[in-house]
Amino acid sequence: MEDSKAMENLIESLDKFLHFQEVILGKSYNTIRSYRRDILQFIEYIVKNEEISDYNNIEIFTVRSFIAYSSSNDVGKRSINRKISALRTFFAYLKEQNIIETNKLIYVNMPKFEKELPTVLTKEDINKLRDVIDISKTTGIRDRLIIEFLYSSGLRSSELVSLSELMINLREREVRVLGKGNKERITFFSENAKIWYEKYLHAKKNEYKNYTPNIVFVNSRGERITTRSLRRLISDYAEKAGINKEVSPHVFRHSFATTLLNNNVDIRYLQELLGHSSISTTQVYTHVSKALLREIYIKAHPLANED
Repeated sequence: MEDSKAMENLIESLDKFLHFQEVILGKSYNTIRSYRRDILQFIEYIVKNEEISDYNNIEIFTVRSFIAYSSSNDVGKRSINRKISALRTFFAYLKEQNIIETNKLIYVNMPKFEKELPTVLTKEDINKLRDVIDISKTTGIRDRLIIEFLYSSGLRSSELVSLSELMINLREREVRVLGKGNKERITFFSENAKIWYEKYLHAKKNEYKNYTPNIVFVNSRGERITTRSLRRLISDYAEKAGINKEVSPHVFRHSFATTLLNNNVDIRYLQELLGHSSISTTQVYTHVSKALLREIYIKAHPLANED
């Protein structure tokens, strides 16, 4: 009962913080959602493990203990740094509102980790995402197309939402995009994406009176979807599918690149498909592929783990 009351009091400040971040500062849906998840985990930890019911009683070692606890529960390095960043922002707010006397978080440094490799989706992950989409609705057909398009084309989220029908050559399964620095490039998409594109085009023309070929992906009002909406729907589907990874539109781009490299595509061709101005940007995916090869080797070779 005491734990419940402590949680309630601590969460009250969290709710006010989230309202301030969203309404006053205009932070995105995903940022607010991430803040809530990470800070709530910290609150649960301090109440249950440290018996703390007042933010003023939090010390530097409290936060370090939370970091150690998170690490022991297989929380990734990047996620730990994200949690610390969220807590820093939260405690700065608490200090500004005079809820705490001293902000101890300013003395907590980010743990130094080796740079993490990009998250990659497996074919099983893609199938899970496909399975949770309701394709009986026009928006569901749209979302299935988004999954197929992102996975098979390697487009950035900004490039995807900016597409017009004039940029797509359906017969050749190619798309002309204007990428970073207004650099034009051609990339391609799968047969699956082509099938769902045709279905979506048909459904969209029947559904929206304000249909225009100048926009491919539209919201329920027939207007162009935003990158924010795209991130939200991808995140929601990943959660619904039970995928225990941080999934964003950019993760599909990582997966596209890694899949091609694992199938022996020359890195210079991959650079062109991704629209990277420098090959050094593309080279991060070679490390992903090496990591995958190492994992396969360790699992498959009978002597790999012998001393």
